[in-house]
Amino acid sequence: MEQSARNMESEKFDLFDGRVKIKDDNFFWVETSRGLHKAKKSVSCLLEPRISDEVLLLSHRNGKSYILSVLEREQDVQSDILFEGDVSVTVKNGDLGFTARKLDLKGHDIVLDSKKLDLRSESGKASISDFTFLGRVFHGDIDAVKIVSKTVTSITGRLIQKARESYRWIENLEQIKVGRLRCIARESLYMKGKRSSLMAETKVKIDGEKIHLG
Repeated sequence: MEQSARNMESEKFDLFDGRVKIKDDNFFWVETSRGLHKAKKSVSCLLEPRISDEVLLLSHRNGKSYILSVLEREQDVQSDILFEGDVSVTVKNGDLGFTARKLDLKGHDIVLDSKKLDLRSESGKASISDFTFLGRVFHGDIDAVKIVSKTVTSITGRLIQKARESYRWIENLEQIKVGRLRCIARESLYMKGKRSSLMAETKVKIDGEKIHLG
């Protein structure tokens, strides 16, 4: 009885190999020893068939044919994995790794959501027209920083800077508006200008062991 059932099942389809000759929209024309078959790619066949690929073909008695897998293709030909609709890849109790000479990610929206993100590269380049960064704490250990910008706007509650030497070249105007300004020089304080003005509404105090005017 079981043997009879297996025979009946085997009569419903044929399984053989063939070679892809034509791609017609979502269908492929596969040449086999039994003629030319119009076949669709099965859901389980992730690799997108190409012209001249040798494929495994399943042909039903009702006329439907499916490419189950790509058996062989020419060397130096790009291989594509193609899905229809949304796709989710889940790895339970393990890691997922990608290794390639070049890894290219393209998408209308790319979202990275992780508890910890670690990026390492010998060199990098980012080209972003509009960039927003939101974070609580930022730490940077950098040998050199070079920024070329038309406008820089910085809004912060407290700014602390420490440097061994600092140089600034302002081509036109530098303006500082503060509530109070305190400048302390350990050795000497030198100010020079073609025209200098020191104005106060109430009091000006100059104190020193020696004061030279003129």
